[in-house]
Amino acid sequence: MRRWLAAVTFICCSLVAGEALTEYQGPNYIKLKALLPPAPEAQACYARTYDAEHLQQHPKQKVTELVFSLRYVTLGEDEAVIVATEGGGTEKQYFRYDFTLAAKTKEHDRTLHASGDCASAEGIGCGVECDGGGIEIEPMAGDKDSILMRFSESGYIRMTLGCGDEESAVELKPGEDDKVFKLAKAPAAICTALEAKLGNRF
Repeated sequence: MRRWLAAVTFICCSLVAGEALTEYQGPNYIKLKALLPPAPEAQACYARTYDAEHLQQHPKQKVTELVFSLRYVTLGEDEAVIVATEGGGTEKQYFRYDFTLAAKTKEHDRTLHASGDCASAEGIGCGVECDGGGIEIEPMAGDKDSILMRFSESGYIRMTLGCGDEESAVELKPGEDDKVFKLAKAPAAICTALEAKLGNRF
């Protein structure tokens, strides 16, 4: 199942002395909604190709190109997910935020891909299901057209060389010069082509 509820991985319910905390710890999506306001087919596309001068100045940087797609997806009754509410109950949520990430590195001849869901509370986290790690993103202060991307606390993100090619999975990890990436808004067609290549359907 491609769907992965980021809230479960990034914002887990805690247990103390065998009893569940009553404090609400679910995602609020405020920061995600600010970055990409909810609307049918809403999408944000960010990308960066590092030029030869940058890579020469950072010889230990492994990543040479990144494309990040964020999409707001509406869900039908059968697809809706159950989430916690502030009152301690649950309710159905009829949307999710999906991401697709492509990366080119010096270590691989082919492009690496990852996809999953995003959620937000104190920050915005995007993760790959089945303990596949993830990334964190944040709008860049003073620059509404750029975001910063870094690895999540897991310290890696599992990527593959193509859709369903789990046997080729590799863990992309931060290196000495691969810790924070600045991406700029890119034409939607770049991300749409990426999603089509992977066979994603929204």
